[in-house]
Amino acid sequence: MRKRIIVFLLVLCSLPILLSLDPITYNASYYAKYESPNGVLFLSYSENWNEQHLEELYQELIKNKHGEEMNLLQEVRVMDGPSPSNNSITGIYHPFISSITLYKGNEHTNAREYRDTLSHEYGHHFAYYYFPSHHLPFSKWSKLRGLDDIPVKWSSFFNYSISAHEWYPQEIFADDYVLLYGAINKVDRDDVYSNEAFYMRTEHENQQLTNVLGNQELQQFIERETGIMIDDNRKLKTPKLSLVTDDSLTFDIEKKDNVAYRLNLADYEYYEITDDKSGSVTFPNIDLQENEVISIDVLDLETSIGFRTADIRLHLED
Repeated sequence: MRKRIIVFLLVLCSLPILLSLDPITYNASYYAKYESPNGVLFLSYSENWNEQHLEELYQELIKNKHGEEMNLLQEVRVMDGPSPSNNSITGIYHPFISSITLYKGNEHTNAREYRDTLSHEYGHHFAYYYFPSHHLPFSKWSKLRGLDDIPVKWSSFFNYSISAHEWYPQEIFADDYVLLYGAINKVDRDDVYSNEAFYMRTEHENQQLTNVLGNQELQQFIERETGIMIDDNRKLKTPKLSLVTDDSLTFDIEKKDNVAYRLNLADYEYYEITDDKSGSVTFPNIDLQENEVISIDVLDLETSIGFRTADIRLHLED
């Protein structure tokens, strides 16, 4: 009860600002309506979205791992055109009325195209239900997420700018949810070597943050607070350079198979896909230069989830 009261007060205080970002009013002139078995109302304000399309959108929604908080989601709207506040916005969550609005229904004409946006916006719903203080700097989540010494915008309710989107704690949490609980899909190995799989992977908007997929303490905290377990196939620790030779690099990695690793050098890329759970990967036959700057792109082919590591400067021994 105390948590619910805190949520209400926080949202109530911020309501004028939230509504000024993207006002939403009741409109009975929808083209189609679908009510899910758990009572979530899906409304279409686009001629491209009929009742069947809305039901398919519901099926996309429940692919996101969820608990009792799903029962408090009131509605999901599909609007025909862009957001009135910013053309680049594809979706928005309204915490005061527990509603998700999806934009550009004239461009996105099937549920799959909204998968990532829907997961992200549902991540906001999830966050406000279980972690109502997550947008405040003293929250347990922010401490475990490692947000103390980086330029997070804690003033989002009073000084919001879409250009700083990736630095708002609400957006960081929503993307964390996408990676830890959101809908997933498999990746074809053939798409790895063309780089298409890396470009299309599901990744955190803010790649300057530490890797949430490898933050075991944070994951355990979220599991305790929500009662919702994070699937083991989500977890991916950041590769750690363990051995350097004249022509090879070896990294300690997650003990998983079917994970693609792309080694990025200044003028070339090398690829390896794990076929076992040894916990290491080696890139052989590399022409390494002193002070070479490298990075690793990681992609789990079972989930399409991944990330890019920070740059590493090599120091080769004679």
